[in-house]
Amino acid sequence: MNDNSESVALAKAMREIGPSCCRSVSSVNEILRQNGYDNSRAPTEQDIARVLGMMVSRQGKSSSDNEWDFRNFATALNKYAVDWVKVIHALDYPDFKISDAGGLEFIITAFKEKNGRLFPLDAFWGQWSNVEGQISVLRELVTAPVRLLEQEWASFPRVFTRDQFSQASPEVQAHASVELESSVWNCIPLVETVVTLADNESYEGAKLLLKMGMESNAELIILALVQLKTPWNAFHQDLVSKMLLAYLTGVGIVPKFVQTRLWQVNQGLFVSVLLDLYDDDRSSLAKILKLTESLNILNKVLDVKSFLFAIDLAVLASSKNSLVLDKWLQNRIAAGQDVFVRACLDYLSERIGNDARQNTPVNKELPLETIATFLQVLLASPMSPENSAIFKNVHSVCLQLHPQLVNLTPAAEGGATGTETSFSADVEETTTNYYKRIYRGDISIPEIVNLLQQFKNSSDPREQDIYACMIHNLFDEYRFFSTYREKELSITSDLFGALIQHQLVSYIPLGIALRYVLDALRSEPGSKMFNFGAQALSRFQSRLQEWPTYCSHLLQIPHLQQVHPEIVRYIHATLPSATAAAQDGLNQSTEQASSGLVQQPAVQEVQRQIAQPAPSSIVSPLPSAPPVFTSLNVDTLLIGRDDIDYEAPNEQTQDKILFIVNNVSQTNIDVKLAEMKELLRESAYRWFSNYIVVKRASIEPNYHVLYLQFLDGLQSPLLNRHILHETYANIKILINSEKTVQSSSDRTLLKNLGSWLGGMTLARNRPIKHKNLAFKELLIEGYDSNRLIVAIPFVCKVLEQCNKSKVFKPPNPWLMAIMRLLVELYQFADLKLHLKFEIEVLCNSLALDLKDIEPTSILKDRPPQELVAHPATLTQDFERLSMGGYAPSARMPVQATAPSTAAAATTTQQDSSIEMVPNLAAFVTFNPPAFYNERPALKRLVHIAIDRAVREIVAPVVDRSVTIAGISTRELIMKDFAMEPNEEKMRKAAHLMVQNLAGSLALVTCKEPLRVSMANIIRTLFLQNGITEQSMPEQSILMTVNDNLDLACSVIEKAAMEKAIPEIEESLAIAFNARKKHRERTGQPYYDMATYQSSRYPASLPEPLRIKPTGLSPQQLRVYEDFARLPRQAAMPPTFDTERNVRTPLSAKADAGQAYPFHTNDLTYNNAPIPLSAHQALERFVQIISELDKLISLSPSMPLAALPPSHEVKALARLVPMIPAQSFSPDETALMFSQKIVQLLYKTDQTLSRDVYAALLEQLCALSSKVAKEVTEWLIYADDERKFNVPVTVTLIKAGLVSLVDQDMQLARSIDIGRSGVVEYTIKLIRECVLSDQPCASRNEFINSLNILNRLAQRGGKAVEPIVLLIEDIRRRSQVPREATKDVDNSVLREQLAFIFAEWIRVYQLPTSNDKDYGAFINSIQQQGVLKGEEISSLFFRVCTEMSVESYIKYKATNTAAAYQGIDAFVKLIVTLVKHYSDPQGVNHSGAKVTYLTTLLSIIVLVLAQAHEQRRGQFNQKPFLRLFSGLLTEMMTSYESSPAMYFQILTAFSNTFHTLQPLVFPGFTYGWLSLISHRAFMPKLLLAENGKGWASFQKLLVCLFRFLIPFLVGGEMRDTTRMLYKGTLRVLLVLLHDFPEFLCDYHFSFCDVIPHTCIQLRNLILSAFPRNMRLPDPFTPNLKVDLLTEIHQPPRVLSDYTSSLAISLKKDVDTYLRTREQAAFLDNLRDILAMDPNSQDLYSGGSKYNVPMINSLVLYVGVNGIAQLHASKSEDNSGNNSDNNLDKASSSPQTGSSSSSPSPIAQTASMDIFQKLLTELDSEGRYLFLSAIANQLRYPNSHTHYFSRVLLYLFFEATQETIKEQITRVLLERLIVNRPHPWGLLITFIELIKNPRYSFWDHAFTRIDPDIEKLFDSVSRSVKRSA
Repeated sequence: MNDNSESVALAKAMREIGPSCCRSVSSVNEILRQNGYDNSRAPTEQDIARVLGMMVSRQGKSSSDNEWDFRNFATALNKYAVDWVKVIHALDYPDFKISDAGGLEFIITAFKEKNGRLFPLDAFWGQWSNVEGQISVLRELVTAPVRLLEQEWASFPRVFTRDQFSQASPEVQAHASVELESSVWNCIPLVETVVTLADNESYEGAKLLLKMGMESNAELIILALVQLKTPWNAFHQDLVSKMLLAYLTGVGIVPKFVQTRLWQVNQGLFVSVLLDLYDDDRSSLAKILKLTESLNILNKVLDVKSFLFAIDLAVLASSKNSLVLDKWLQNRIAAGQDVFVRACLDYLSERIGNDARQNTPVNKELPLETIATFLQVLLASPMSPENSAIFKNVHSVCLQLHPQLVNLTPAAEGGATGTETSFSADVEETTTNYYKRIYRGDISIPEIVNLLQQFKNSSDPREQDIYACMIHNLFDEYRFFSTYREKELSITSDLFGALIQHQLVSYIPLGIALRYVLDALRSEPGSKMFNFGAQALSRFQSRLQEWPTYCSHLLQIPHLQQVHPEIVRYIHATLPSATAAAQDGLNQSTEQASSGLVQQPAVQEVQRQIAQPAPSSIVSPLPSAPPVFTSLNVDTLLIGRDDIDYEAPNEQTQDKILFIVNNVSQTNIDVKLAEMKELLRESAYRWFSNYIVVKRASIEPNYHVLYLQFLDGLQSPLLNRHILHETYANIKILINSEKTVQSSSDRTLLKNLGSWLGGMTLARNRPIKHKNLAFKELLIEGYDSNRLIVAIPFVCKVLEQCNKSKVFKPPNPWLMAIMRLLVELYQFADLKLHLKFEIEVLCNSLALDLKDIEPTSILKDRPPQELVAHPATLTQDFERLSMGGYAPSARMPVQATAPSTAAAATTTQQDSSIEMVPNLAAFVTFNPPAFYNERPALKRLVHIAIDRAVREIVAPVVDRSVTIAGISTRELIMKDFAMEPNEEKMRKAAHLMVQNLAGSLALVTCKEPLRVSMANIIRTLFLQNGITEQSMPEQSILMTVNDNLDLACSVIEKAAMEKAIPEIEESLAIAFNARKKHRERTGQPYYDMATYQSSRYPASLPEPLRIKPTGLSPQQLRVYEDFARLPRQAAMPPTFDTERNVRTPLSAKADAGQAYPFHTNDLTYNNAPIPLSAHQALERFVQIISELDKLISLSPSMPLAALPPSHEVKALARLVPMIPAQSFSPDETALMFSQKIVQLLYKTDQTLSRDVYAALLEQLCALSSKVAKEVTEWLIYADDERKFNVPVTVTLIKAGLVSLVDQDMQLARSIDIGRSGVVEYTIKLIRECVLSDQPCASRNEFINSLNILNRLAQRGGKAVEPIVLLIEDIRRRSQVPREATKDVDNSVLREQLAFIFAEWIRVYQLPTSNDKDYGAFINSIQQQGVLKGEEISSLFFRVCTEMSVESYIKYKATNTAAAYQGIDAFVKLIVTLVKHYSDPQGVNHSGAKVTYLTTLLSIIVLVLAQAHEQRRGQFNQKPFLRLFSGLLTEMMTSYESSPAMYFQILTAFSNTFHTLQPLVFPGFTYGWLSLISHRAFMPKLLLAENGKGWASFQKLLVCLFRFLIPFLVGGEMRDTTRMLYKGTLRVLLVLLHDFPEFLCDYHFSFCDVIPHTCIQLRNLILSAFPRNMRLPDPFTPNLKVDLLTEIHQPPRVLSDYTSSLAISLKKDVDTYLRTREQAAFLDNLRDILAMDPNSQDLYSGGSKYNVPMINSLVLYVGVNGIAQLHASKSEDNSGNNSDNNLDKASSSPQTGSSSSSPSPIAQTASMDIFQKLLTELDSEGRYLFLSAIANQLRYPNSHTHYFSRVLLYLFFEATQETIKEQITRVLLERLIVNRPHPWGLLITFIELIKNPRYSFWDHAFTRIDPDIEKLFDSVSRSVKRSA
């Protein structure tokens, strides 16, 4: 509203006059009159509001004596009917604003003076148009005194009232004071208004206002916020989340006040915050419990639907005695049923799993009583089978952690009696002793019962464990009771019965015990198990009255009454009800009715355990069911002998036989065979065969070879036949069992038996007879019955054994026939991945390539099963597709039905299908009617054809359509419904969309394939029923297919729509559940933030498209609802009325009462165009060709490529391929067009015509493979003189329609047979293709033709002159000057050389090329002079290298195969050249070849160097790696058989690699490392005779280590360095494993260049030892190292360890070692060994010392010291053992001799030098010196022994603690890294810490720091434990 409006006029006039206009009523009336207000026209509320606002704004600007008097103004208005409430509401106008508290008071006073009512505060709520004015009012409102509007505030909804806290604690009541209650912020509408305004970023004043409220009364703000109605805006929700978390976790009066009121007003939000707090931090559970207890709301919070939280909280509350856990669990289970049971099991699994891992930082370990409570309650509760299985696992884990739970809780089935429960060794030993005493008779049954009773009730955990262990072991032994002797079994029976009688077992363990007794009683009377059961039952007979159901089971055992009638009489007398139950048969109701008599909490589980039968054997067939697989027959397999009475041997013999089988092995098989031959009789063959097959072969596949070897050793053909019979019998039972289809364990048994069968037969070259097992029939039956999951793995396991056979291995025809059928199944049967994998494994086992095996066509060509069984109807297949949902993977052909049941089955199927597809036959159209009326039998074939066509295509089409539609729907729905809380809306929209998309996509996808399939099947069926190909009614077939195509498509569309619903339901199930749970738990707005945030556009979308917090608007939801309104069907295809012979629409039939099989409103699609007939298609083609000819005649010589894209010729040409696609038969139409075009092509002489026709032909070939095949065969192989048209042939070659390889071979063949005209045609063609200005081929692509022509030219005569001229022209064209003279431009020469190499690449790529062709090419380029001059040949190879590398770089990103073609061709060229190269002098051909190869390698190195220098960071090493690796491989293949020459070749490569070392070419480092470790280089070089290649490879490794030094010495390695380091480690590991002697002999060279920080790298080298040596265990107690024979042998050191010594230093050392006289060099060692600062570089390791010199000095002095010690033994004339002089020299530290008797080692010049080095060098130098000594601690040899004793002696004699500490550091740092550790290092360190002589543990450095102390203690314990 602007200032010129009428509402503004009055206020404006009064403002201009000033306050004087209100001094009296009369002055006011005057101003009103002046503005047109009189009795007839009154001022409006808006006018008055403007005046009031004006007065407020001018109030502060008037003097106190001249103020506005609103009372006079109001009095003057009394004559008008003014609504003053509306006046206050009308204050929302532009520019209204209050600047101080006086303005608000003015308004309130003015209102109250004229009204007796309360001031309308609600006028300020909501959101004004003038938001700034509203905020100014609210700001003054909240700061005004409360008394100003006290009554008004009280009239609005309050955040709280004091009486609501009457039940709260006194301190909370005190906080809820009168003052707080009267606060202005105790008004919910006020807070709502402020928060709404604050959500807008533009209204900063509202945020400041909210901040004022937060500072003064934050608790009221938060409590008001949670009471506002939902949905909340984002600002509101964020504010609540932050504040609630603070208040609920806070401590004090205010948080408690908020907590109390929050629970009263919004319990859902309260619990939701607790759940979020718990999810974020499980340790907050104690706070949550304290909070709920203080508010007295624990029980209500525990009712939350988040079961894990509730259970965790309940457990904690029970530990604080705030809750009775078992009662709470029982109540929740009763309310939550199986879902809560699963939650309890998950909770126990998580907590017990944490306890087992000892990883419970959040919650401490569950108390034992709590676990027992859970288990007891769960055992007494009903649960689903799935939960029951989980409970068994949980219970088992509980028993493993707490065996004493056996006393507190019953054992779950399979838990307490399973072998997984573990006890301590002490408990196991005690239990075993007790049982030994029982069976020896030392302790009676009553005594052991009393003892067990005592243990059970004991509080000692160990005694409880003993009790549990005894019960566990007894139950675990049950399976072996049948093997017990009579005495032991009798004792066991008494003990078993006593346990039940004296209630030592209860709950489920009691049920298991009772079931064991029941199963034993069901055994054959007189058997061991029956006697056990009877004796045990007699022990607890008095308790039978407690279990009526159990008694009923006993009475159902028929032989029990015969053998023990007294027990039966007792049951009859005690429990008559049990007798009645036994007579009526047991059922579930009987069990439940009688279960109340059992006084056990888990009685239902006990009864269930009893009712379950014990496991028997692996076979449990249903005898009444007919076998699925009839291709396996065992009836005639074994013909028994009449003279043998088969029976099982006695128990003693059985025990001996089983003992032999149990203990047989490869080492004792001969002994066991002798024993078995004495025991096994022919009468026991059946029993033994069953045992071997069922108990051994089926479950122990790893021992098949052993068992078969054992059976062979028995040398009994009859036994072998018995075992084969048992194998077939069990296979037949398993393969026909329904359980095998469902159970993976049963399928494993079947596979094991298949492997066993193959091992018995095929692997031993014995056939599996077709009458016993027909494999192909078995697979077909599996396919028909949908049991390939059983058949394929079994067949594959049998056939795998063919790889061990000489007869049945490939290419055995019998085997390959089965393999071809397997391949057909692999490719066409839609197998699961694991079944395909079985076939792939079989092919690998038989060394067959799956791609090379041609599949059979058995499944495709065999007659349909429905034709054999009964006439197939489409309705039957529709039922299988649609009723109950579509199952795409189910292939269930109709099985043959017995005559008695076939009719009934058919009727049932038809009846069940009528509901879905009523009167289907009425909708199949037969066109033309006359044709089918004359042949009514063909109508049934059309039905079958439609049926089969639909079945063939429905699975892939529906799968693909549903998958695509499901993914699209899911993504759109999840995005659009991210804020939709109603899952039903979401579900409905998803259903509508996915149905529409899936149906439409299936319709589009299936139409053309269905058309082709229906036509082909109809033709096939017509042929099978007597119609010949000549009389085949093609036009009728095409019309029939076209008329019924839409009907068939509708079936597939409906199948796709039906399948899409469950698919999308499953895909969106999580989203549906999330919305449902969120709504039930909180009632707050829903935000799927994961989906919402992942979208890129929500914020940028326009308002109509943006999603709202309340979900989709009706307009947005309309998008999905419109899917139901989309019309997809206009009219059904027309059909013929058979009576009138006129076409009528199908809808007319529907009007006549023949309803379409599906609802047309639901299934609609677009009207498809009627296909063209052959005549119509030809007419269109002729018309387009005619128009093309007219256009071409305008510019006949212009090539097609020169025409613009929009030219009319190109536009018309694009129409031709579209015609076949619109015709009835696209292939036939396209073939007809191609024939016409070929005729036109060879008739025309116009360039444009040829180009156009070739382009049309190319498009038609691309349209149809059949056309492409026909056209190609005619163009190349047809014997037609019209083809001798060179321009046409060249055009076809350029278009790619003619293959030059095939054309060349055909031309050569035609010339060879003397075909007239071919020679002339070939000469012209070659000239045009090769020698023209724009060649389209190379001469090598006409290699065969040129060879034939060359042979003809050699005959001479005038007839061959054109041939000679052609050959000369070709030779002249490709001729290259013999020398690159100055007259020849280098660029031209390079171009010619590049052409030659490109020609070589073409030759190399030809699939027909062989060594002969390669040789011919080499000869040709030699004749051209390319290889004769050194300069030109070098340039040629350089060009080849560069072209190969550039080709790789060009194609590496787009075509990997093409990228390497040039490189591979160059490799082949080099190998071929070297192969053909010979010594020009004819002296040393091998040497000449190697020299030539070296030259070629040097050229490659030059190219690599240039590329490396030019490209630097962009250098690509892959092409060079491929080049060198290819050369290595090819050279190995060609010359490995010539060792002498091959070694020279390897040496050449080694020298090349040394040139390419990483120090020189760092960009080639990775490729270089791959090359030196290549399988064709490293092992071959190291395996050279007498180690000739070792020195070369040592140089390469040293280069590698030297390159690594600067990267390894520094700090953290980068990823590139780490990869290189890992590669180096792998190379060393290979060397350590395969060539340890190499590392041994060159260890010194390697240690010289390895940085001291690379400890593990050095350890790898030093751990190597010769393969013929067996290292003694260093941890062997009292190991006498001195007595080892190897310890006195010097190692071989091939490294030159003296080269690093300066000549002067070496001379001084030699002199001192010889004379031991004082030498000056000893005092200057530190300076001598220092590194020259000028020579330091990155590769010196950063040390100030010359490390190689230190290493050399140490080893040189040590070797001389060893030599002197050994030399002194010859001078030793004492009686001591002179051989151990070295040992004596080092024995003083070990023997404990005093220092007053110096040992020989201390008196040597070598030790003087060592001690001088130790004392004179600083810390760094001393470390390097000690490391040099440690480098010699390797495998057992004299160096290791000597330096070990030197190091120990230095430690012993050292007077400085720092020296001893440094020696320890050198040893320890090499031991604490990962293995391997050198043997000598371990020996030395063990001696150091174990020998008390060294007092190692007394030194302070071992205790200087807690971490160091722990490290030493750990090492010590490790050494002692190992010892």
